This record gives sequence, structure tokens and C-alpha cells, in this order.
Amino acid sequence: MIPQFLQENAEVLVNEQIARNVYLMRLLAPGIARACRPAQFVQIRTDAGQSPYLRRPFSALRTDPEAGTIELVYDAFGEGTRRMAGAAAGHRLDLLGPLGRPFVPSLTGRVLLVAGGVGLVPLAFMAWYYKERRDDMVLLMGAASKARMPEMDRVIPSDLCRRLATDDGSLGHRGPVTDLIPEHVLPDGTQVLTCGPHAMMARVARITAGRRVPCLASMENHMACGFGACVGCVVEYREADREDDRYRRVCIEGPVVDAHAIVW
Repeated sequence: MIPQFLQENAEVLVNEQIARNVYLMRLLAPGIARACRPAQFVQIRTDAGQSPYLRRPFSALRTDPEAGTIELVYDAFGEGTRRMAGAAAGHRLDLLGPLGRPFVPSLTGRVLLVAGGVGLVPLAFMAWYYKERRDDMVLLMGAASKARMPEMDRVIPSDLCRRLATDDGSLGHRGPVTDLIPEHVLPDGTQVLTCGPHAMMARVARITAGRRVPCLASMENHMACGFGACVGCVVEYREADREDDRYRRVCIEGPVVDAHAIVW
């Protein structure tokens, strides 16, 4: 079943660099802004021509339903995203969305957000969207270096508790962000939400499984269509009632999945 989504010819309002090769873009897309929830994403056609042909998926950072805007943070590393980086205010991009299943936090207890790189985006949206739960949230944010760490006050609420880590030690803890998890996981009532590089999320899944802590991951698989037609973004589940249910589409059954249920 193809999910319901909107298509909008969105105007670029802001497109600014906030770290090395990392950009923040604000778009005017009123319908999508009203409907989008944390961890849902949009598919963007980065050019009106034939190349690059496929749309690119981007999680929403936050929305302003009254103003009709949606913000994205993206890493300019390929042909499509480099074209996006060159888009000035007034440029228009074709958006499909919102797509995918959103994050929903537990009603009580601590919510630990573990992010790596631009995987910060859906987790930051959690903090913006569920402001009544913000006092119970802690963000652990990792990047390769200080130069690759986004300007945090631009992307997360100022009152969100945060700990930073860099692989080279140029900012915050020296080492992987997953080193910080044990000191922030409480024996009872902690829920972990994670998004970032595959290897990082796999480590988060192992750590939380060993401590019997529930963990949800927002997967960042390559998505060609975003609505289940191409079957190019599947992940393998450890257990399934039927063999044909063993592999599930991230764009439809995700991007939010039980981190302990899939094969990393």
C-alpha cells in the first residue's frame, strides 16, 4: 500500500553552511510543514533535468506549521547535495513528503538521544517537537572533528542537555559518542533513540541490548522512491512470522525500527 504524501514546489528561504560541508536549508512548504513529525523525511528532486535522476531523502530538522516552513540539515558530498548547496534564496525544489513512520517517545522516564553526524537531524526534531518532554531528554552528539560539528545552537533547543564527542578529541570527549552511553543510561525507565552512521547505530544496539534498555533507530538506508515501490531500502529482521516478512522496507516499515529486532 502506497502511503499518502504531498508534493510541493518549495521555495528556498535560507541555505547556509553550519559546518564543513554541512548546510542548513529552510524551505517554504506549508502542507508538509503541517503534517511532518520527528524522523519523517522528504524526497527532494535536486535538479529539473535528467541527472541526477533519483530524488534524495532528507529528514526534517524542525517545522513551523504557522509559517509553513521546514528545515533540513544535509551533508554536501555527492552530485545532488552539491547542487543543493548552491541553491540561493528564491530557488525552488520539488518535495515529496512527509514519508515514513515517526519517532514517538515513551510517556515517562529518560529519553537518551544518541546522534552521529547529520543523524542529529531527526533526534533534534524530537526535542523541538516534544518540548514538554525536553527536561527528560539528554543528547549525546558525535562527529569526526570540531570542523564537522554543526553549530549546535542553530540546530537544537538551547535548554536541551547535551554532551559532545569527536573522534580526534578536538571538541568534547575524545572517542566515539557511544563511549558516553553507560553514564547516561539509568537502570529503569530509559529509552534510547539513535540515528547516525550504520556502525555507530550497531554499537548503540549492542550496548543497549546488553543492558536490556529499549532502543529505536532511525535508519539512513539509500531510498530511491521513498514510498515502497522500488524495494531498494530493505533491512533484515531477526524474527518474522513469515519468510516474506523477513526483509522490510525502511521507507514504509521505518525509518524508525526496533534496534534490537534487525540484523546489523
